[in-house]
Amino acid sequence: MSTCFDCVFLVDDDEDDQFLMHKAFQQFSPDCCIKTLMNGEELLTALETARVLPSLVLLDINMPIMDGLEALKIVRSNTQFNTLPIVIWTTSSHEVDRNRAFALGANGFITKPDTIQEYNRLVLDLRRNWLLGHCV
Repeated sequence: MSTCFDCVFLVDDDEDDQFLMHKAFQQFSPDCCIKTLMNGEELLTALETARVLPSLVLLDINMPIMDGLEALKIVRSNTQFNTLPIVIWTTSSHEVDRNRAFALGANGFITKPDTIQEYNRLVLDLRRNWLLGHCV
């Protein structure tokens, strides 16, 4: 029996978005283990205690306790996480949010999908762009 390491950290407090992302990963990338975290503070703790770093972090911007941009800034200030792929995924389509995310070190910026079909396409894109050679 193989050990399943968390290859994707999904940081989002919206349970509907969590559910849809989990469903899409189950269908199109079943070997990926998903660890769901509710805010940036939980992300920081998970990264500090992880035996193996995730292959990808999907990070929402608007969350309680610590938002995604604040967490991104802290993560990128630690050289241990310089190569960790972090993709912002948010309901925002504002250029100012996109620019700030990239300025803080995000590797990508995705506006959250509206339909399950769009979630499915998103997971396929994430596999192609970030997860090849990891959990696919």
